[in-house]
Amino acid sequence: MAVGLESVVQEVLETGRKEADGIVGTAKKEREGLLAKARADANALVREREKEARIDVERRRVQALARAELEAKRAVLNGQKELLDEVFRTAVEALPQLEGRDALLQRILGKNAAEWRAGRVFSSSRDERTVRAVVGGAYAGTIECAGGVVIETADGRRRLDLRFETRLRDVWEDMVREVALTLWPKS
Repeated sequence: MAVGLESVVQEVLETGRKEADGIVGTAKKEREGLLAKARADANALVREREKEARIDVERRRVQALARAELEAKRAVLNGQKELLDEVFRTAVEALPQLEGRDALLQRILGKNAAEWRAGRVFSSSRDERTVRAVVGGAYAGTIECAGGVVIETADGRRRLDLRFETRLRDVWEDMVREVALTLWPKS
């Protein structure tokens, strides 16, 4: 009976080994399948991340380029503004040497006679003689300016600023765009 029992034990062991080998084989196949899926998923994720990184790098490159272009334009515009400001300053500095200033003052005062007859007139010390000759007793004194006059109502509530630098500034503000286009025509 020992031989029969031994053969049954052998048979059970053999069956157990076969079942274990089958289970191990199935587990290996399952493991290989899971690993293959994980590799595929990882590769897909890597490709997706690389694509996102390329898109991000391109977006950053475009932004950096746009920032650089904006900075370059800003630098050019600042340079142009500085030049225009210098042209204006030079023009203001040239006002005291303006040719024909006496005739210009007489024209300004003639056009605004109604204003100064009922008020007071101020001028630069350089123009005092000419202005006083035209307005007589309406002359109120000197002010710091390059030329021209300021007419004030008798009650002092309203002032008409006809100084050369104010008139130049008004004309400049109206014409600065045209001056800029003359200096830097658009291509």
